[in-house]
Amino acid sequence: MLHSWVIISIALLQSPVALAKPKDELRIAVNAEFDTIHPIVNTMAAGGLVQDAIMRPLVMITPNGKPQAVLIKEIPTIENKKAQLITDKTGTHLKADLEFIDNAQWGDGKPVTCKDLEAGWKIGSNDLVATPNRDDYDNVKDIVIDKTNPKKCSVIFEKAQYNFYVSMPRLIPAHLEMPVFEKYKGQVLTYERNSLYASKITEPGLYNGPYRVAELKQGSHIVLVPNEKFYGKKPYFKKVIFKFILNSTSMEANLMSGNVDMTSSSGMSFDQTLAFDKKVQSQNLPYEVKYVAGSMYAHIELNLDNSILKDLNVRKALNFSFNRSEMAKSFFDGKQPPALHFSTPFDEWYTDDPKIITLYPYSRIKAQRLLDEAGWKMEKDGYRYKDGKKMSLTMTNVADNKMNEMIAVYLQNQWKQLGLEVVLKSFPARIFFGEILRQRKFEMAALTWVESPNMVPVGTMSSTMVPSQGNGWSGHNRSGWRNKEVDKLLVQASEEFNTVKRTEIMHKVLKAYTEELPQLPSYYRSNTSIIPKGLKGYEMSGHNNSEYLQIENWHF
Repeated sequence: MLHSWVIISIALLQSPVALAKPKDELRIAVNAEFDTIHPIVNTMAAGGLVQDAIMRPLVMITPNGKPQAVLIKEIPTIENKKAQLITDKTGTHLKADLEFIDNAQWGDGKPVTCKDLEAGWKIGSNDLVATPNRDDYDNVKDIVIDKTNPKKCSVIFEKAQYNFYVSMPRLIPAHLEMPVFEKYKGQVLTYERNSLYASKITEPGLYNGPYRVAELKQGSHIVLVPNEKFYGKKPYFKKVIFKFILNSTSMEANLMSGNVDMTSSSGMSFDQTLAFDKKVQSQNLPYEVKYVAGSMYAHIELNLDNSILKDLNVRKALNFSFNRSEMAKSFFDGKQPPALHFSTPFDEWYTDDPKIITLYPYSRIKAQRLLDEAGWKMEKDGYRYKDGKKMSLTMTNVADNKMNEMIAVYLQNQWKQLGLEVVLKSFPARIFFGEILRQRKFEMAALTWVESPNMVPVGTMSSTMVPSQGNGWSGHNRSGWRNKEVDKLLVQASEEFNTVKRTEIMHKVLKAYTEELPQLPSYYRSNTSIIPKGLKGYEMSGHNNSEYLQIENWHF
C-alpha cells in the first residue's frame, strides 16, 4: 500500500499546474471550516473572509489603515459636526448621526435601513447570544430613527469612545431575523442554532454585499454567486467557491493540480508559503505570492483558572524559557518578528522600552529558579512535582495547522527541559473555536488575535469579557484575566480622544500585561496569500478587515 505522501508526490509529478480554468469562476482554498457566518456571532477568520464578501459594514478600515464609509454616506466626526459629545448628570456620552446610502438593499430587495442596525444592536446585546464583543453592543444606549426617513438615525453611545465608528453594531436583516430572535431569545445558544444563517443560509435577503450564498456543503465547500441587488459595482466572477482544505499538504497539492486557483489570508501556514514561493521562482509557476505585515498577535492563551497556571511564577518561568528569537529564525527566516506583548508595531502605543514594559529575555536558569520558588521540584524521572502532583499541562491546537503544530512541538521540547510535561491535543477548527475556546475548555492554546491598528483590546482583556454560561459564552477574554485597574484603564483609553494621553494610558496597560502575563507572547504574524498571475484589484490587508471587502474589484 502506498502511503498518502507518496500518492501526493506522484500526483504532483504527473499533474502540472492546470490553468485551463473558467475565468469567470474563482476557487479559493481556506484552511478551516467555519462554524457560522452570522455577522454577530462569528469568531473565526475563515468565516470572516466569506462574511466580508457577502455583507458590508457601516465603516471599513482600508488595507492602508484608513477608515472609509461603506454603507453610510459619511463617517460622523466631531469636526464635521455629525458626532457630538453630550454631558448630563450620568456622564459624557456621544451622539453620532448616520445616514445610509440611498440604494443599499438586501438580496431580496428590501432596503437597508436603521431598523437593521437596531436589530443588530438588540440581538448583539442580548445576554444569551454568544456575541464576541459584547461591550460594543452594551455601549449603545439608544438608536433614534428619523420618523420621516428610515435611512437616517442617531446612535447614542453610553461611553464616548474615540473609535466608535468601527465598533458600531453589525447589521442584521430585521425583516427576516427579528421574528426568529423573538421566538428563541430566552435560551442560551438557541437563537444561533435557529437563525436563518444556520437554518436557511441560501436565503438571498440575508446578504447585502456583492455576493450571496448559493450552496453550503459541510466538510467540503461554500459557493457564492453575485447578489443581483447589490448597490455597488457588479462583481466580475460569476461564482466564487471556498473549498475547505484542512490539511496543509493537500492545499499545496490542490494548487499544483489546478483544483483551486488561490489561497488567501486563511490559507497556507507561513513556512509553507515560504517553501511554495521558492517553487514559484524555481519552476516559474503561474502564481504570485504576497506578504503583508499586520496587526496580528500570535500567542499562547493561558487559562488562569488552572491550578498550575494561576501561579505567576510559573507563567514567568514559561515565558523566560520560550526562545522566541530562535523560533523566528528557524521557522520564519526572520520574516515574522518575536512578540513582546499584545500591541503590534502598527499601534500608536507600541513600545519595546524596558522602562515601560517588563521584558523576558531567554533564560533557562531564571525559569528553573522560578519553578523551584513555586514549589515544583525536579525528580529523577526528569519531571517536576508538587504535593505529589506531576507538573503536566495540555496544549490545544487547531488540527492540520502545520505552523502551530511545529511551534507546539518546539515548546513541548523546550519545556520538557524545565521538567514540564506538555500533552498536545488538536481539534478541527469548528470545534476549537466554537467550543474549546468559547467555553474555555483548555489549559493552554495556540491562538492569533487579528485586530485593526489602534484598537483598545476591551473584548480580549476586560474582566467583563470573560466567557461564561451566564453571559452566553460572550467575550474574548478566554484566559480569564481579571485586573480591576486594567478594566478602568481600558475604559479610559477607549474614551480618550487625545492621542498622546491615550498612548500614556495604554502604556500602563502594557506594563500590567507584561507583569502578569495572561498570555505568552509568540510572534507578530504576517498575512500571506497565493494568487494566480493576472488577477487584478487584489489588495491584501494586515488586519481584521479583509481583502474580501473589495472582492468586487477583483478581475482578470
